[in-house]
Amino acid sequence: MNTVAMSINSRRVAPEIAQLVECASLRTMELFRDVSSSELARLAGITRFQQVAKRSRIPVLNDGHFSFLMDGLAKVSRLDGSGGETVLYLMKPGESYGVPVSEYRDDISIIALQPSVVARVRMRELEQIVGTGKLQAEISNIRSVRVRQMEDRLDEMSGRVPARTARILLRLCKEFPKSLQCGTKVNVLLTQQDIASMIGATREVTSSTLNVFRRKGWLGIHDRYMCVHNPDELYEASTCAHAV
Repeated sequence: MNTVAMSINSRRVAPEIAQLVECASLRTMELFRDVSSSELARLAGITRFQQVAKRSRIPVLNDGHFSFLMDGLAKVSRLDGSGGETVLYLMKPGESYGVPVSEYRDDISIIALQPSVVARVRMRELEQIVGTGKLQAEISNIRSVRVRQMEDRLDEMSGRVPARTARILLRLCKEFPKSLQCGTKVNVLLTQQDIASMIGATREVTSSTLNVFRRKGWLGIHDRYMCVHNPDELYEASTCAHAV
């Protein structure tokens, strides 16, 4: 069980221990690194934590709160009118979402890829603890990061499916690496449909491309996790208009 989830479950019997765990979790976030222990305890007391089951939707509310992912992993997607999706980016612990850091619309969906914990705190109360200037600087930084992510996604979506697939695999290796003797494991469990939604292709075409990469020895699957065996070949494929 993750630490924040443990704190939620232990609230009923040991609230003082629960708050210590919540404070430790909040301290890992850059925004709260320099907050005093007393103010951090105050922050933990006014923050609402919510568990989200795997593959469940994380609600995005425009109600004057600052929302962030405390634990787990989520995908942020844009939905089209026919029910298809394009994964914009993966959201990791410590990252904020929703208003005011982004202009979310009805066609944006956030889905937990793992059992996750989200947190919400009122903006006006958060400003009192971290300071208005620091909070606004953090919001501005998050918006800049989101713009860069969108620009990167546009670059990744160019070219044929093999090139797009290679780019996504290389990025996932960089963002979620775990070194193995045979290569670099993408340490997050994704379905073929997730990969397809990241590159703007069908699951069938994506599956075929991944199988080609496996036959060539560039990619392996270990306990359902992807492992890049030959990043140099993948890089060549990512830059070649007629890859594979």
